[in-house]
Amino acid sequence: MSPTDEELVRALRGGHMDAFDALYDRYERRLYGYIRRIVKDPCAAEDLFQEVFLTVLRDRTYDPARGRFAAWLFMVARNRCLADMRRRRTREGLKGEVEARWRPPAPESPERLVGDASRVHAAIAALPEGQRQLILLKQLGELTYREIAGLLGVAEGTIKSRLHAATAALRRLLADGPPPTKKTQGT
Repeated sequence: MSPTDEELVRALRGGHMDAFDALYDRYERRLYGYIRRIVKDPCAAEDLFQEVFLTVLRDRTYDPARGRFAAWLFMVARNRCLADMRRRRTREGLKGEVEARWRPPAPESPERLVGDASRVHAAIAALPEGQRQLILLKQLGELTYREIAGLLGVAEGTIKSRLHAATAALRRLLADGPPPTKKTQGT
């Protein structure tokens, strides 16, 4: 039986670097996927991913008595992503952010599965920021409603209704396709 996240955090605080490696291996794919879908730039996502794990290594604010490690980890990642987006927005201006957000989906692959994944990723990218965050926290982060509510500072019922609306919006986008981009509007 593998140790729990909380046991690994305690071992890490005791100086056992193998505990850090275990946490890194356990969350690498999910956390990077979450960050990558928020910031969209692979280089920035890699930098933010590394910053989050540096926080795990250096920061002592996680308290197992207050909730799951995964919820804390995704909260740190979300906060880093939002701070990065604010920095980018002020540096590049709102226009650049909007254009980057509405990129056309990648052309469909000959394999249906890859094409379907491409459509889903494009539809998620087309959701408004708040709805996209909820979908990613629930699906990629595998957080509970309660954990998401605590992370965002709202009631659990509010999270359920917002997630229901986000899921309905995602279904509409998948049925209708993502909104047209500047390049495809004039053609």
